[in-house]
Amino acid sequence: MMRDFAIGALSTQAMDACQLRIDNLTKPIYSLAQLEKIAARMAGIFNVEQPNHVKNGVIIFAGDTAVNGRQNLTGGKESLAVMKRLATGKSATHAVAAKLSAPVYLVDVGMEADTSSIDGIVTAKVKAGSDFFGMSPAMTAEETEAAIEVGAVWADRMHSEGIQVVAVGNVGERALLSALAVTAAVTEYPVRRLVVNNECTLTSDEKVERLTATLQRYSLSPEKPLQILASVGSPDIAALTGFILQAAAHRMAIVFDNAVTGAAVLLASLLRKGVTDYVFQSAAYDDPVHQGQMKYLGIKPYLFYHFTIEEGLGSAMGLSVVDASLHMLNDMKTFGEATVTVAEDGPGNKRQDGR
Repeated sequence: MMRDFAIGALSTQAMDACQLRIDNLTKPIYSLAQLEKIAARMAGIFNVEQPNHVKNGVIIFAGDTAVNGRQNLTGGKESLAVMKRLATGKSATHAVAAKLSAPVYLVDVGMEADTSSIDGIVTAKVKAGSDFFGMSPAMTAEETEAAIEVGAVWADRMHSEGIQVVAVGNVGERALLSALAVTAAVTEYPVRRLVVNNECTLTSDEKVERLTATLQRYSLSPEKPLQILASVGSPDIAALTGFILQAAAHRMAIVFDNAVTGAAVLLASLLRKGVTDYVFQSAAYDDPVHQGQMKYLGIKPYLFYHFTIEEGLGSAMGLSVVDASLHMLNDMKTFGEATVTVAEDGPGNKRQDGR
């Protein structure tokens, strides 16, 4: 049985007090835009007027999609190679994380290959890859809940280690296929709007026709997010969903990046109201699945890197943006602290009081 995932509201009192300090920093009012909004929301998450010196972490869940489908030409070898490289600790994600003293955890929740003998990878496999949802549901209800629980357990663990801000990522073959199907089912956007043109042997029209028919066959709707996850999701998206929900329940901030982690955010937002208050989007991506998710969630990503790899790199970079917002909040001085006179007219005259 799935956990309750009791998610509390942000502290508006802490956010208001934080925003007042931000407004009185020695700068034109509202001039630091998104950095100001991030800092204020962090105050609401931690229920502290001036959050500082937070502990960061990175977690990557791995799982392969449609392992019994014709699309599987590699037998899990590509995702295994990626995870082996990540396990060396020498990846771009690790380099970014190291600058913030953030540990990186690698969790195999659904890879086709066996990772049990690889140092640096935690094997918590609930299924050796999801089934191809064009033929049968991707996972059983029991497998879905087990994968959600894997994510929740890792949120508990990272919280117990004092980690407050987490970047989430994924590794997996054909992961975008599951993300596409989940996004179409949650948003109810026309499939054609979300289809990605890639090296798949099917034409765009064929992909639209087949996916539309699949969604209709399962009778999916946003009112039944667990059914969406079991029918067309994947173990890694399920684990990410459970992690996001439990991390928010622990009042941790979560940074996500691509369409796969975005699919988990969509599902989490359906399962528990208020979870998106704890979630920060880091990077924009060209693919229409990600763009559809951002429109549905009403989010504008902060940065655009043209990344072509997953591995939690975009999310790890997002930690740097969150870190920058807290440096702004704590390292800049207010007008009063800097003994600078506040202008009596102009856009900040009602908020900047010289404190």
